[in-house]
Amino acid sequence: MIRCSPRGICSWVFLLDGDGHHAETRFSWIGEQGCIVIDGEPFEVRKVGFFRGQWEMVGASGLIVRAKKTSAFRRSFELSTPHGGLGLLKSVSLFGRSMDLSGTAADCVIAPVHAFTRRATIEGEIRDLRIVVFAFWLTALIWRRGSAANTNGNAVVLR
Repeated sequence: MIRCSPRGICSWVFLLDGDGHHAETRFSWIGEQGCIVIDGEPFEVRKVGFFRGQWEMVGASGLIVRAKKTSAFRRSFELSTPHGGLGLLKSVSLFGRSMDLSGTAADCVIAPVHAFTRRATIEGEIRDLRIVVFAFWLTALIWRRGSAANTNGNAVVLR
């Protein structure tokens, strides 16, 4: 199990700890981009195009994974590498915040600890930690969008 905790009560910076690994996810101040650090190794998350619904995680060796939103009306992403498909990140239910990641990199669920928190856990089989942390970054992006849409960006979330 990986525990995901926001750095502060109103922060969208997350610290991920578990299974002997440490990671951090961040969002840029402007736009839907950011960075990820996994066990000290930095990765950049870039949005490809303004209206395309596509993100890429890039490391020192180049493109690691690409995520493409399947529809503007669904909370799901197709994940792929330059060599082929990896799997699917999709919402577990219509109204909940939990996300299911299935495919060659992992079979796990990213779920909030309870309804009034940003803290979350990742449970299940993890074969590639980089893909799972990127999937968490995308999940936090969905939560961040929902928070901004519902409260004009002034959410008060209990830690």
